[in-house]
Amino acid sequence: MVTASSASSSYVEYGYEATGSFGGGFAGNGIQFGKEVKVTGLEFKNNQMALGQLYSPEIETFAYGKSEGKCSVEYVLSNPWFLQSIFGTAVSADAANPTVSGLRQHTWNSSASSAGMKGVNSLAVKLGFDVELDFTKTAVGVICPSVSLKMALNETIKVSQELMWGEETVNQTFSEPSGVPLAGAIPYTFVHASITNPLTGATLATLQSFDLNLNSNAELIYQMGTSDSVDTFRKILEMTGKAQIVLKSSAFLDSVLGRSETANNLVVTISNGASSSSNTTRNIVMTFTGCSFSVNSVSGMEPGELLLEDVDFQCKHVTVIAKNAQNSLPV
Repeated sequence: MVTASSASSSYVEYGYEATGSFGGGFAGNGIQFGKEVKVTGLEFKNNQMALGQLYSPEIETFAYGKSEGKCSVEYVLSNPWFLQSIFGTAVSADAANPTVSGLRQHTWNSSASSAGMKGVNSLAVKLGFDVELDFTKTAVGVICPSVSLKMALNETIKVSQELMWGEETVNQTFSEPSGVPLAGAIPYTFVHASITNPLTGATLATLQSFDLNLNSNAELIYQMGTSDSVDTFRKILEMTGKAQIVLKSSAFLDSVLGRSETANNLVVTISNGASSSSNTTRNIVMTFTGCSFSVNSVSGMEPGELLLEDVDFQCKHVTVIAKNAQNSLPV
């Protein structure tokens, strides 16, 4: 009897490829994306071309183009390592201010002087299927053109990564996942997040939801003589988002009408609540500068219902600091 397969018999893990080794795969153990991982839109195509011929109503033969794979990975945020797919390798050092034994600080930033922004940090992604006829597929030279974070009341903080690649292999055997849960990784929820109001510098009160999009707009490079991708490049980094808050004043509408950058930074803090002087601290602080509001809208006006406004924004620059007990990216 053939038993139907469920996602409980499959897994996905990833690792970053070494600098200058696009398509080389990752060494060591894989990394778990986060908690409650979901993979959607998993696809690979060979860009088949059907060729006809004169004096024939049928297809005569097929030709094949470049290799293209893609998927979306969504998960509950529990570690900061997804940031490397957008900003490159972090600068890691002992945590300072205050200095705490065993606590490490990992810094990314989007400026041109940042070594991580001078290229694209490619990944390798491994998917295992423990089904009737087991197999494992590995995609190499994987890039992440966009990442989004979604925060909402009474919800976990969710990350979604769009992944693309131009080379994959299939092994007709099942290999166990090498990725293990990261030490101290917790599922972050809305209670772990706070956002500052870039108009005032104070914590943004009555925030209902917050969406953040980090788009490197990276693309794959192909060349003559092979159907696989051979390299990648990044375009202009776009950082956009939307906040939904209880309508209390015209401040955000005034900012849209004013057509200018905000006076203060937009700071997104995600923390497990541990004291900054404890080596159990697990936090991610994103400081956005050069922010401007582009759209203000009221979602609806109904008798007896709460008035909510949505404000769209875009930022020029970001510095991200994550603190945890990892010396560097786990392998």
